[in-house]
Amino acid sequence: MNGIKIDIRKVLKTSLLYFSYLVRIALACVIVWWCVGKVDEWENFQVFRQWNDHYEFEGSGTYEDPYLISCADDLIKLSDAVNDGDYFFENYFKQTCDIDMSSCENFTPIGTMDSGYMFRGIYDGGNHRIYNLTINGNRLESGFVGLFGKLGGVVMNLGIESGRISGDYVGSFASTDGSTDAMIINCYNRASLYGVVRCGGIADNLSAGRILGCANYGYTSGVYTGQIVSFNCSIISGCCNLERSSDDFVTYDTFDGQIYDCFIGTDDVSELNRYVDGYQNFIIYPNDPPIDVTPWESTSGS
Repeated sequence: MNGIKIDIRKVLKTSLLYFSYLVRIALACVIVWWCVGKVDEWENFQVFRQWNDHYEFEGSGTYEDPYLISCADDLIKLSDAVNDGDYFFENYFKQTCDIDMSSCENFTPIGTMDSGYMFRGIYDGGNHRIYNLTINGNRLESGFVGLFGKLGGVVMNLGIESGRISGDYVGSFASTDGSTDAMIINCYNRASLYGVVRCGGIADNLSAGRILGCANYGYTSGVYTGQIVSFNCSIISGCCNLERSSDDFVTYDTFDGQIYDCFIGTDDVSELNRYVDGYQNFIIYPNDPPIDVTPWESTSGS
């Protein structure tokens, strides 16, 4: 039998050569992986920086130094931020002047029912108005429409002076609530409201929330309508109705909440001051003072 001679030294040399190749390949892979990771980190940082810059507001969001809303672009930024997932929980906003929304062809509600995103802060209108607010729910992903599509916080001291809001389930200030903290206080609406199914002058369905000292002066149209709510609300207090019957405040087929001190009035917003002193004791966050509900000046016939 012929013997097979193996050159051990040659085998070892070849093995070491292949091993060095494998080490180099592995090292190259590690370097590429590290570089790709750094690129992703940089891109993520850039995206975060762009997001942060895009949604930046003047102020710091505290009770003493609220985020300031002073123009249509600020309202649009707030909508974009909430609908991208920022609830602004325990943050304060203050509107500093009247805002004309005529430059916005179709405003997207702040918070959407379908996404589950909602506004959880406090929006103080400062007794200012929003003019020419247009929301067309037929051109949006959700038919639950209002200035706030889904409200989990507080909106107060704000008037919607004009506009047109349409969708399946419509409320001027909110379509639906997202928590028991949802409150609409000292607000009024003059925009025209059109609901395919339901239409509430202030909100459609605030089942767990409260509506205090509000009035609807605008036109409402829907299969089910109510001058304050069209489905339900936990508590309605101190609200004004222009209709001749108290039955027009809500849709009693679905309403199982409580109504206090509501009255038939005129379109003078100063009538909302009738119970304004009773709303001053709300403390939204434990470490902050009570909210500041401010009386309206007379705008008879405005």
